Parts: sequence; structure tokens; C-alpha cells
Amino acid sequence: MNHQILTFFIVSLFLVISPGPNMALIIDNASRLGKKNSLANVAGLCTATYIHGALSILGISAIVLNNALLFLTVKTLGAAYLLYMGLKSLKSGFQGIRTQQTATIMQSETSEKTRLSSSYIDGFMTQILNPKVSVFYIAAFPKFLADGGGIKKGYELVTIHSFNIFAWFTLLTVFISFSSVALRKPIVRGWINMATGLVLALFAVFIFVG
Repeated sequence: MNHQILTFFIVSLFLVISPGPNMALIIDNASRLGKKNSLANVAGLCTATYIHGALSILGISAIVLNNALLFLTVKTLGAAYLLYMGLKSLKSGFQGIRTQQTATIMQSETSEKTRLSSSYIDGFMTQILNPKVSVFYIAAFPKFLADGGGIKKGYELVTIHSFNIFAWFTLLTVFISFSSVALRKPIVRGWINMATGLVLALFAVFIFVG
């Protein structure tokens, strides 16, 4: 059992740290909106992970995989949302490069207050529609439950995955916050947002054509 848990920890950790939409989202929000908004993203990612786990444990994910129409619908929604996030980042980056003006403290505080819930939703939606995570919970996750353990073991494994998400992306957020002096420059944030938007848009295209 301990060996299996360790194996799952390593596999899920590599899933978390591998480049993908989640990493692009965290880099974008941590540099553009700040630490609080990035942590709200992380909370959304963790919540969605438990939803993925529940769907897999209950066998719903397998039903989606075996139904061509349902699978195509989920795939299309995921790609469309990533494309939306990518275009939003591209727009924000273009505006930052174009204006090269810092926002006032009042504007920043107002933006942060109104966007925390939005950042949580962005994190949740990015994870719940992330095809990489969906495939993991459909194809790989059930194999860790093959030896028994039931629902309790399933949620223990999901908690390990969520812990990896929380730890990795919190560290990434803190690292970016230490670079906040450089990131305060609109042109720097702008280029980061442009790069992030491009990555998200490319992921969306790959999902559409894949």
C-alpha cells in the first residue's frame, strides 16, 4: 500500500509540474493580478481535482470516455475555454505593452477585490476542462484502485494529487511575487501575458485538432 501511494505521489507530481494550461494560468495571474488572485486560482484547481476524482471513483468518467458525443462535447468545451483564456491574456498583454503605464493603488485594490472570485472560477474551469487531467483520471487513476480500498482510498489519492497542486503552484506564486519589482513594469507584465495567451491558445488548437 505504501509503495502504491508513493508511486501515485510521484506520478501525480509529474502531472502537476509538466507544462500545461494550469501553469500558464498561474504565471499569468501571479504576474498580472498578484499573489492573492494566483492563490485563488490554486484553490479552484484543487476543488476541480476533487470533482475529477469523484467522477472517476463513481465511474462517470468512463461513461464519458465511451460515449463519443459526450467526449466530443467535453473536449470542445475545454478547448473553447482555453481559447477564451488565451485571448483574454493576449488582450491584457497587448494593452500593457501599448500603454506602459502603472495603475494607481486604488485601481489595483478595486481590481483585486472584484477578481478574486473570478480567479477562483478561472482555476476551477481550467482544471475541470483540462484534457490532460481528464485523461489521467479516466485511464490511469482507476488502476491505482484495482487492488481495492474503495471510495476512502480513492479520495486519499485525490488528496495527494491536490496537495501536489497546492504545494507546487503556491511555490510558483511565491517565486513570482519575489520578482514583483520587475513585474510591476507594464511592459514586462505585458510580454508575460502575451506569451501566456499564446500558450493557452496553442493548447486549445491542439485539443481541437487532436
